[in-house]
Amino acid sequence: MSWPKLEPRKAALVARRDLRDATSELRLIAAMVALTLAIPLASGSGVRTLAAFGGGTAVVNRLALVGAFFVVFIPASFSLVLALESFVGERERTTLEVLLSTPLREAEIYAGKVAAVLAVSLTLCYGGLIVYCLVTFPGLGYFPLAILLALALSTICQVAAMVAGAVIISLNARTMRAANVMASFIILPMSVVLQAEAALILVGRAEFLWAFAVLMALLAVVFLRMGLAGFSREALLSREVGLRHPLQRALGAVRASFEHRPAFLQLLWMRREPILIAAAGFPIGALAGYLAGLTSAVPSGVVRPVLTSLVHSAGAGSAFADAVAIFSHNVLAFVLVAALAVLTAGLSGFFLTFAPGFILGFVAALSSWAFALSGILPNGLVEIPAAIIAGGLAIQIGAAAIHMDGRGSWSGRVLAAFADYVRALRWLVPALAVASLLEVFLG
Repeated sequence: MSWPKLEPRKAALVARRDLRDATSELRLIAAMVALTLAIPLASGSGVRTLAAFGGGTAVVNRLALVGAFFVVFIPASFSLVLALESFVGERERTTLEVLLSTPLREAEIYAGKVAAVLAVSLTLCYGGLIVYCLVTFPGLGYFPLAILLALALSTICQVAAMVAGAVIISLNARTMRAANVMASFIILPMSVVLQAEAALILVGRAEFLWAFAVLMALLAVVFLRMGLAGFSREALLSREVGLRHPLQRALGAVRASFEHRPAFLQLLWMRREPILIAAAGFPIGALAGYLAGLTSAVPSGVVRPVLTSLVHSAGAGSAFADAVAIFSHNVLAFVLVAALAVLTAGLSGFFLTFAPGFILGFVAALSSWAFALSGILPNGLVEIPAAIIAGGLAIQIGAAAIHMDGRGSWSGRVLAAFADYVRALRWLVPALAVASLLEVFLG
């Protein structure tokens, strides 16, 4: 899908309109001032107090970085509230029809909404960061310029991803209450992302933060494309508040997704591209694992507990109990991969084949390829093809999730992809049972 055409001047009209609404209430202005001034001043003063009264240099430096992350993160969370309110709030204020009746292109309305939220959020984030730096670092003898620049860039990408995702929710929600509930699909993944970012800041390596910023930029681009593709005047105006019988409609949609689905072999041919991507994950993972073990980029102490737990779980009881344990572990992995496919845009399917390949390559680097391959034969001849098929179908679920359509058929496509995955389990689960028996009795 190509980016739709829009005139920046017209998008700016929508952005200015939303900015006036966001800054028209005294309570919102007070909250913004507190986010920009009060929290950075308090955090910076705390760091300076610790430095003045005997805090160790290393501790103070690390705490200064954590404080910078803290004062950037809190204003960034404010963007979620504004973005969720962008469209569904207009619906509840009965101003949505007026906005959609203007001669503006749909892309101009969407871009103006996103730009307004980004302008407020980034102003708060960078205003707070500047105030914090002015309070904290003068006279401290420590100024991590590279890390702060990487943090600033990652903040742009992170806020853009949150805003784009929240605007998509606002487009599809019928009420503000529903939008707040659906916001958990953004809050939970972003909480994991923020914990990862905090860990990278504590490590103190700017290059890791730059890589993190690139990943968040890709996620923001995906969300922005989804929102632009899924924004339709007709679909937005046709959503009525309080539609009746939601459970019956949901069950009907699930039932319809299983109708007229292709047979297993036909499904494999139809999904050959994502299956090939999943198949490539195994050799790529093996190469990455081999290089990681050979260069000690990943310490062996990190991977060895995983290998040890796998060995212990496979030899904890009788042969039948071991087979059941291996089988249940693999089935659980297949279920989790499908469940996480929407949230990870299909990356969980790629990881299903990448992870065992990585472990194989890592073991080969520590010993030999013959020894490593002996650990996955002969059960791998059945288990790996099953993982490739499941991974490919999970990648298809992710592809369906990130492909929006103005006609409003997103849920139908995602449910159909899930239906294909569930139907394929009728063949994949017996294959996993055979693989577990081969691993216990012939491995």
